[in-house]
Amino acid sequence: MEENERKWPPDLPDPKTLYADFYNKIHDLLYNIVCASCGCIGHDRSDFTLVSVLDERLSCLKVEPRSLVPYHFSCGVSALDQQNVMIDPLGIQREDSDLHLDSNSNVWLCNTCHPSIMLARRPPESLANFRWVGPVPDELKDLTWIEELLIARAHVVGRVVWLQARNQASYFGIKGHIILLPQDTTLLLDLLPMMPESLPDVVRVVWTGKSATDQDRLRSQFTVRRDMVYNALQWLCLHNEDYQRVTIDHDEFARWPPVFVATTLLDSIGRSRDSIDEDISRSGFATEDIDTADHDGDLPLTTSAILDTSEVSVSPDIATLRRLAELKNEITVNVVTGSTPLTERDNPSYFTSAFPTTFPWGTGKHIHLERDGKLSLNTWIKLMLRHSSR
Repeated sequence: MEENERKWPPDLPDPKTLYADFYNKIHDLLYNIVCASCGCIGHDRSDFTLVSVLDERLSCLKVEPRSLVPYHFSCGVSALDQQNVMIDPLGIQREDSDLHLDSNSNVWLCNTCHPSIMLARRPPESLANFRWVGPVPDELKDLTWIEELLIARAHVVGRVVWLQARNQASYFGIKGHIILLPQDTTLLLDLLPMMPESLPDVVRVVWTGKSATDQDRLRSQFTVRRDMVYNALQWLCLHNEDYQRVTIDHDEFARWPPVFVATTLLDSIGRSRDSIDEDISRSGFATEDIDTADHDGDLPLTTSAILDTSEVSVSPDIATLRRLAELKNEITVNVVTGSTPLTERDNPSYFTSAFPTTFPWGTGKHIHLERDGKLSLNTWIKLMLRHSSR
């Protein structure tokens, strides 16, 4: 101890060496690797193993009959495509000089999937194990958040969107976050689209700050395009397994103009004149500062928290919800009367029906009776969040 004290502080390493070590370690972790089996992204090579595409044990990732999958899932490697093996094409090892894929290719397998596949067993996490999601068609691309709400069969969360101008002279710096509230819905909707007048049942928008809201400047963020909604809903009814029994309400579409503003939602905007309390209430939330002078485009909406409205675990941040309730005499969050509310634990279509642009084909459910091995809800969510295409 005395010797160490005499030598304290130690000599600093050479700055060039220190920088080189830092640079190399950071770049090692910047390398994106995708598991061909589960499609999850990783960054550490030690968490993955390379396996030849000719390894016969990859046949455990076959999808038979192929008619189960409603879209084409070939990866470009003939040795795998001939067997109907489903993998994530991004999991194929590629070099910059590779112009095509052949039988000399290798695939990355993560440390979770690799042991099972080496035993010729299909991992519960694999895409081939009824976890395929599929590409997003053009009809579902570029839908606004309001347009997606109008065609969703379930509204499992209520959105409370907070908007705030960066300064009184500019609305281009509007920032905000979303609080998610569980809702007690009992049935999935079979008649769509939802009436725009019902949007305040699932969404509440609150304007914070001393500046007054200028609805004319916000109208573009509450605009609905009839043809976009109709084409998306029509595609879902034809291709999404959750929408096979949905009836399109043509009378509802007939009363919509080609482009209109959801005035019911716009007029229901709450007002909090002082944003200081609201900013304080954010402490502890996982938020990102997205205020930049060069920001351009749609309003940035970020999920900042999932709050336990049943107060099973009491959080001081729950005061945010209580203050929100004071802004309006009544807050309705799509509560449908019934004795047996839908829950995510036992309804396979719970998530896929609520987020049609994330699950365009209705596949990849967190519950599937034919899946080899079960996935817990937490594991399924983690797999979805780490999926290469999300």
